[in-house]
Amino acid sequence: MISEAELRRWAGTWSADPMVVDLDYVLGCFLSQWYQDKKSTRLRFKGGTCLRKCYFPDYRFSEDLDFTAEAHLTRNMLQSLLTRTTQRLQDVFGLDFAVRPPRVEVVNDEYGSESFQIRLYYRGPLRWRGDPRAIRLDISRGEYIGLPVVRREIIHPYGDRDLLSGITIPCYALEEMLAEKLRAISGQRRFAIARDLFDIYQLISKGGVSLNAVKPLLAGKFKAKKIALGEHSLENLLARRNEFERDWMRNLYHLLPTSESISFASAWETGVNAIRSIVQKP
Repeated sequence: MISEAELRRWAGTWSADPMVVDLDYVLGCFLSQWYQDKKSTRLRFKGGTCLRKCYFPDYRFSEDLDFTAEAHLTRNMLQSLLTRTTQRLQDVFGLDFAVRPPRVEVVNDEYGSESFQIRLYYRGPLRWRGDPRAIRLDISRGEYIGLPVVRREIIHPYGDRDLLSGITIPCYALEEMLAEKLRAISGQRRFAIARDLFDIYQLISKGGVSLNAVKPLLAGKFKAKKIALGEHSLENLLARRNEFERDWMRNLYHLLPTSESISFASAWETGVNAIRSIVQKP
């Protein structure tokens, strides 16, 4: 485990809250040991944390881990996997995940659509006298996957990076992630989540992902969540502009490193244009 002094130096470099950097460090360590287990090989990594930890080194910070399960899972299987993973984290990095028992919640136990939410409590490099901090894992099986797995190394700039050298983990392709982000702002989520807009902007504007490459995936993605794609998708999005802007300021702004000077207006325009493009009749 790196020292608190090193962690604070990184926080200064990124102009970020040390607690955000503490979590970023622990997420990278966790991924390296989570995927040492054969049971994890059918859990495909996705979402904003995947973009930061496996694709773009200066990406926004993220606070949870999202996976799509490609095989049946049970609570007992996950609890055993967590036990083995946290022991390796103690052995390899000296990270303490025994400060509080993990919480494994079954969100859906229907076969083929299993989903779980997990909270793992830890003590990292940052000396924190309050309650232990937690990382959250969201695992769901009821998802359509249209592209092959992409194996990526973990981006871990910290002083113990050699401990992660050569480790590759199964990730979503960028096109697959953009398809799910477009679905998210088209009515999947109950609340407006500005991170989705940010990710859409980055994937299109900086990641070079083509909407034409994404369109063949959309029917399967929307069907998996029982969402219809049409003109109403654009209408619903336009009606929520203020909600997205509020969430941008409240829940996203503090996660942006100084290198990411993206305005809400730019991200909003990109998201709206993307939805307009995919709902247009050929």
